[in-house]
Amino acid sequence: MARIVLDEDQVHIDLSFADKVLSFSGSLRVPYSHIRSISTDPVTPQWYHGIQIGINLPPLKVASTFITEEGNIFYDFHDPHRCITLNLEHERYVRIVVEVEASQSRSTLVEEIRARVEHSHEKAGQT
Repeated sequence: MARIVLDEDQVHIDLSFADKVLSFSGSLRVPYSHIRSISTDPVTPQWYHGIQIGINLPPLKVASTFITEEGNIFYDFHDPHRCITLNLEHERYVRIVVEVEASQSRSTLVEEIRARVEHSHEKAGQT
């Protein structure tokens, strides 16, 4: 599970200590300008493919990087219905899929991130 923190210019995806260990990854930072799209669609049963680095024990826990033909995809979830998906460009991951902490509203986070992404794209177009 991840705690999502919205900074002025980037999304912080703060993983728990256990998830950092299981996924062989640290917390993630993504500039809003590198986010192509975001969704709350549930993770489909066909999500897993490619070479993995980390733990992959559905339905118990997935905390892993998958190296695919599409690019690197990071997953960290237990409940596929509590995830947000960030589709990225110019990052080491083409997609990040994380389960949001129960104390956070997925829909509110997605709305706020979308607004900040739009603002960052508008700002980039003006410079």
